[in-house]
Amino acid sequence: MRRDGELSRVRQIRTVASALGLQTTALPHLIRGLRREGDGSGWAAPVPPDSRLCRSALEEATQALTPALLAHSLRCWEFGMALAGVDDLSPDPEALYLACVLHDVAVGEPVDPAVGCFALLGAHRARAFVLDGGATPALGECVHTAIARHLDLATPRDRGAEAALLHDAAHLDVTGLRAYQLDSRQLAAIDARHSRNGFAAEFTAAMRHEARLRPRSTAATLWYSGMRVAIALNPLDR
Repeated sequence: MRRDGELSRVRQIRTVASALGLQTTALPHLIRGLRREGDGSGWAAPVPPDSRLCRSALEEATQALTPALLAHSLRCWEFGMALAGVDDLSPDPEALYLACVLHDVAVGEPVDPAVGCFALLGAHRARAFVLDGGATPALGECVHTAIARHLDLATPRDRGAEAALLHDAAHLDVTGLRAYQLDSRQLAAIDARHSRNGFAAEFTAAMRHEARLRPRSTAATLWYSGMRVAIALNPLDR
């Protein structure tokens, strides 16, 4: 019996095929790299929502994540807000911040007998954290959906602005997808605030470990379809 979040053999094959197609389509942008203009010092960071829940979530993430993964999560928040402008989306800032900050809290966690995907496991934990913090069920579900769907290959546009933006922000930070749509000075400013030093190597190792822990998960399927190459080609690291 498959655990919740595990892929059938057919879905694994389809995911591999889709991943290879996406990588082929994105390859010209990744090879071309980014146009470098200045150090980005004129680009201000988006201000996180000033709520007790957001402050608590940052504390939770700081305790749960390594410095490199925490910086990744904070870059996702900034990328998400930047892409909202590109896509003309109006996310709930609190929901997007919570989803970005908490989306990787289950990376590398021990195997759960009921859940076979770290994204889904993290979504469950984030929803519980949000609800325990006194938030509405609607906010908890929004955060859960965004985190559970952030590994999807296609942007989950039908799942709300927060899910779409976390998805694209995470893929942008890990592989450089859509990076060409943002001003290179803005990218430099985000990097200056949340350094990428060591992230690619640590994330590669984490996904290799995830593939061993949960071999039928989306993360494992993406790993075996060439995620290491996609990470290595990320123009943000060149």
